Amino acid sequence: MTNSKPKIVVAKPRWDGSRVVFEIDVDGEAVPCAISRSALQDISGVRRFAPVDLLRGFGEVRARIEEIAANKFRIRPESVTGFVSIWADDIEDVRPTPAGTAAA
Repeated sequence: MTNSKPKIVVAKPRWDGSRVVFEIDVDGEAVPCAISRSALQDISGVRRFAPVDLLRGFGEVRARIEEIAANKFRIRPESVTGFVSIWADDIEDVRPTPAGTAAA
């Protein structure tokens, strides 16, 4: 018998003027999230300012961003609702690894 649980379709990331808004799937639940421009620039290691460039940068490091968002979602109290926001302080220990080198 196959699992009949439908796959969650998450919304396409978008720039809202101050952050990239996106969704992640956590255990079958669509969770709304956002990452600030500063956090996105820090995690990608590139200073981008045009919305199209910010979204491209988001796509390049999306897996890591989603991992951070999922971890924040799992540890937040159930009484807290709304967006899971990622700020620069959330990723201060995360630095991009240049291609071809190992992370420290």
